[in-house]
Amino acid sequence: MPFVSVGASDKSLIMKSRRNFSNIIYAGVLAISLLTSCEKDSESDVVVVKANGNISAKVDEFRQLLGATLNTAPGAVGGRRELNWDGVPDSLLGKTLPNDFFNPVGNDVALAARQRGLVYEPTGNFMVSNLNFAEINSQAAGQFSAFSGSKTFANINSDLWDIAPQVPGKAVAATVKGFGIVFSDVDVENSTFIEFFNEQRSLGKFYVPVRTGSSSHSFLGVYFRKEIVTRIRVGHDGVLGDGEKDITQQAGAHDLIVLDDFLYDEPVEK
Repeated sequence: MPFVSVGASDKSLIMKSRRNFSNIIYAGVLAISLLTSCEKDSESDVVVVKANGNISAKVDEFRQLLGATLNTAPGAVGGRRELNWDGVPDSLLGKTLPNDFFNPVGNDVALAARQRGLVYEPTGNFMVSNLNFAEINSQAAGQFSAFSGSKTFANINSDLWDIAPQVPGKAVAATVKGFGIVFSDVDVENSTFIEFFNEQRSLGKFYVPVRTGSSSHSFLGVYFRKEIVTRIRVGHDGVLGDGEKDITQQAGAHDLIVLDDFLYDEPVEK
């Protein structure tokens, strides 16, 4: 092989090329590292807790995420609130509840237990049943079961409806960071969801996991670390008031569901 002489200028050019190549590699690695870091931060901004079958452990996990203290009267700071339906008197079972049933306004001590800071937008008819809504739809009632106590909740005439947080005991708009619901008898993937809003901006739509063969219960809870929630929307396939069978029954066309516990952090005035 003939000897090739490399001059000083050639050596300088080679060293410069090596440095440029090293800089390109470093920049690429740094970009990938920053992208991965951003993706991790973004993922942790929204915490999704969901379960089916035996959901108790995941419900408890979400409780702790919202706040360890369960608030039961107005004026609390921090902690969480919960709704279940066993406090609804028998005289109101199977009847349309007032939209502010769980946040009546007033200083009457008797109202304090219901001043939970949650109202329903006036869409459909919200009811509670201790018969899994057999009084509304006897054909589908056997598909449902309560998670806590013996009563369940449903909007019997609308499959898309909103919930709004308020300051407990006051008709004052509020915000929360997280919200979760226990569902009974979600049979079809992507048929039932919770969507979260900050005013008119959607923060995301999250689907409820389907039930298992051993239990009718599913749970979905979502917590936003860097966002506030001003409105929660629930969507599902079909309504009990139509009187039809559930999709798992012969001739059933829709995935009918009922709901049990609601969980959310202490509402804070806007």
